[in-house]
Amino acid sequence: MDKFVAYNLVIQCEALTAVSLPRYNGTALRGAFFGALRQDFCLNKNLNTCLDCPTAGICPICRLVATVKRDNARGAEIPRPFSLQPVVSEITQFNPGQSFTFGLTLFGESLSLFPYAVIAIQRMGEIGLGNRKIAPGRFTLKAIKATNPLANVDKLIYSAATRVVNVPDIGITHEDVACYAAALNPEKLCLQLLTPLRLVVEGSLVPKITFRAFMQRLLRRLTDLALCYSQQKLRLDFAGLLQRSEGVQVTQDNTQWVDLTSYSQRRHSRTPVGGLTGDISFAGNLREYLPLLVWGQIIHVGKDATRGNGWYRIADNSL
Repeated sequence: MDKFVAYNLVIQCEALTAVSLPRYNGTALRGAFFGALRQDFCLNKNLNTCLDCPTAGICPICRLVATVKRDNARGAEIPRPFSLQPVVSEITQFNPGQSFTFGLTLFGESLSLFPYAVIAIQRMGEIGLGNRKIAPGRFTLKAIKATNPLANVDKLIYSAATRVVNVPDIGITHEDVACYAAALNPEKLCLQLLTPLRLVVEGSLVPKITFRAFMQRLLRRLTDLALCYSQQKLRLDFAGLLQRSEGVQVTQDNTQWVDLTSYSQRRHSRTPVGGLTGDISFAGNLREYLPLLVWGQIIHVGKDATRGNGWYRIADNSL
């Protein structure tokens, strides 16, 4: 993991008109982000899928939100190189002048796509975000901070006052993760599921979390991201980790299922994106899993991480 780096961005916005967002707004943010990128950078808008696009190898959309790698052994569609942290607020409508914040985390080599992400966020504000039948949804980008929450460090890299964009050179490394994990309780922990967690194991939806199922999907996601975006194959005892994970027990499960769907304008169809939210506690020999669980807070776990799903915190340790 020594080559894998995550770049966490906190994006501060101010509503210009009313902005109406659902409680779980990751799908709305991701849709607006994709739409803004497509409007400004897509050369073949008549195509229904980026898989058919002849410019996929160099297109920033295909490299960021609709990833295509035709020579990939596991299929042409590879994991997207980012996770999205939605707006977390009891407020569902922001009036003009009110602020809201969301997050975007880029992985490894995808930092090179940062300029496109900034342009897309600015364009999102012009087009409008959220339910535009209720409110126009326009906003202005006020600031972007690069943060390393594990080391409690942040840096202003964009301000509307200067309109100058700097490189987000604060990265989250495995050394940061290991130091943070060393301070955690190695025998018990509680995960706070901030957004719906949707686990699919061997083709089946997981209705109740087990530690093994959670670790299986976390290991797969971390492995794929490290390989695709840092060219690093993780040297872990995957079989042993999963076998030993069966000894970690759920001691308290306060999760509940939330039904959500995502509507695709291009495909004119709905896709289920719901999952489990709430708190879940584990007990057992957790020491070797702690660094992986800390990474999971950053990369998210399960399906639809680019819609903000699978975002969690280890209780009493803010991220």
